[in-house]
Amino acid sequence: MNKEIAPMRKCLFAVVAALVALTTFIAATGGLSAGVEPVGAEEAEELLAAVRLASDAAASRVSRSAGTVRVHEWIWRATGEVLETETVYAVALAGEKFKAAVTTTYVTNEWTPAHPGAGFNAPGTVQRGEIAYDGEKITSYEPDRNRAEISRLESDAGRQLKLTRVVVMSPGHGVPELKQVALPPGYEWDEPRVVGREVVDGEECIVYNSSYTGSGSDGAEVTYYNVMWLNPQRACTLSKGESGIRAGRFGEGVLLTQAETETRQYAEGLWGVREVRQTQYALDDSGTRYRQRYAVTTFAEDYQLKAPVTEEMLTIDVPSGTKVYDELIDAEYTVP
Repeated sequence: MNKEIAPMRKCLFAVVAALVALTTFIAATGGLSAGVEPVGAEEAEELLAAVRLASDAAASRVSRSAGTVRVHEWIWRATGEVLETETVYAVALAGEKFKAAVTTTYVTNEWTPAHPGAGFNAPGTVQRGEIAYDGEKITSYEPDRNRAEISRLESDAGRQLKLTRVVVMSPGHGVPELKQVALPPGYEWDEPRVVGREVVDGEECIVYNSSYTGSGSDGAEVTYYNVMWLNPQRACTLSKGESGIRAGRFGEGVLLTQAETETRQYAEGLWGVREVRQTQYALDDSGTRYRQRYAVTTFAEDYQLKAPVTEEMLTIDVPSGTKVYDELIDAEYTVP
């Protein structure tokens, strides 16, 4: 990988890894709240089939979307140091094609550099960049450094683009994908199930549980699970979620993630997210839980599902004089 482009990825995508928890199955919550009304086995099977059908239908209805997404985020180290950022994504999606213009502002930065010589972004620092996939190649552009890179989807930039797309676009639809992703060796999915119903904000939701089992860091078997409250009145969009880990040294369970979601109707029968408020926790070296991250993700009024998306909205216009590294031909040049 061309070394000149590395700072760009650090600048643009420092937030991405933490945000992935919005749309992937991570670890667990200790138990269901007292308000959950259990359902019988036959009804649970019927509800599970309905939820899966709604998830598949939602994914098939939306192939285009565009607009502005804002993420205000606080990340803490176990020492209490906090990094606060405000990131604005201007995004467009049409099938496989995708583009995001990303602007991150550092609001608070108490983090000491991780190693000598590491950079420090003072409060008020603004970092900008763009990344796009045209169906064949990725273009990433850092205007403040007058640098760009062209690379393959299998590259580091490709991984970052996929994460950005998942983070920004998938929550906008608000209907979780219920497909079970591939797990590392030694981990196995448990059978997903509907465990009951519960009223959230005045509307009855279906409570869905997904879990998988494997070995923890100490070799003991542990279960990671994710509980989602899905609202059938709003096309099975997510109303809230909790996730964590239990068994082994975690006993009855350690809560690792909580999320609350506000949705809105984008069109007839088409619901999506207005705002997500998410808290993530971690364990320090002593095993004590602490708040690691809090983020508020807001989808602006201009963000639309099934939006009209033009080719211009999906293309990065790299200006004359920009220095480019083209991974496909392993060459550097300047745009004439």
